[in-house]
Amino acid sequence: MMLWFHLFGISELEDLCTPLFYINRKPLVAYIHNACHPVPFFLILSGYGLTYIYNQQRLNIKSQAKRILKIYIHYWIVLLVFVSIGHFIKPDDYPNDFIHIISNITSVRCTYNGEVWFLFPYSIICLFSQIIVNYVYNINSWKKTTIATSIYVILFAMAKIVILYLPEQIVIYTTLIQFHRLVILLFYFILGILLFRFLEKNRVYSNNKPIVYTLSIIILFIGKSIFKVTLIDGIYAFIFIWCFVHLPLNKYLRKTLFKLGSHSMVMWMTHTFFCVYLFRDFIYGFKYPLIIYIVLVAVCYITSQPIMWISNKIIKLFSL
Repeated sequence: MMLWFHLFGISELEDLCTPLFYINRKPLVAYIHNACHPVPFFLILSGYGLTYIYNQQRLNIKSQAKRILKIYIHYWIVLLVFVSIGHFIKPDDYPNDFIHIISNITSVRCTYNGEVWFLFPYSIICLFSQIIVNYVYNINSWKKTTIATSIYVILFAMAKIVILYLPEQIVIYTTLIQFHRLVILLFYFILGILLFRFLEKNRVYSNNKPIVYTLSIIILFIGKSIFKVTLIDGIYAFIFIWCFVHLPLNKYLRKTLFKLGSHSMVMWMTHTFFCVYLFRDFIYGFKYPLIIYIVLVAVCYITSQPIMWISNKIIKLFSL
């Protein structure tokens, strides 16, 4: 979904490749793009996973700090590799000045790879995840729910209004952008906590109604492809995941998904260097969307191997 989203959601799509199927003179792949927004899926699953850890009494600031550091080690290795390559291809952009270097190393401003924008606010959520999960998971009254929701809406509105009217060159603008992103991601993260609560109370991982869940996913996916409404991205991802976890997956498909999943972090951190920033002509040079997609997945998967090997060696060296 993530790779598809960034490949086929661009305005110059038909200038870069040759779509074969159209609906109302719009490429089918562009419609599918509408249903592939990856951020809500990632945050909901993350909220679910950290709630699972919380339930086992293993969620704390120390463990999350180590986890975040591991993510950043992978991120720094990716930067080292691709910024070095970028220096020869686009010397004006890579590495640029000292401010850009520090901004990208910390991920406060991701000018080298803009699609890593949510790494910093996500890290903040992870650091405070024990508090967040503890509150949401144990919330059991409408009063607490109403108060929490009201505070959330007010914070979101304040951040949005200030961002709209504050000049971009002011330093505090970056801080407010991060805060605004943090509030958005927090909503998806909370949906993940709620998903865990609902699934734990309704343990129905059976395969007695696979056709119902399969049809539900197909209808949901088609509907989201047709109607590009970003406000419902979180709810769409929530329902999609709910249906998906009830599907009986073929063992080969499950194995493939697990294999891709284990490399997905580095694939996320590298894929737009290939399809957007450094090697766009190479990737889109394969002409047809499905071939372009397969090539990008393959290239990112292969690239992730040495990067993960080096990163894991460093993590093991420092006993993280």
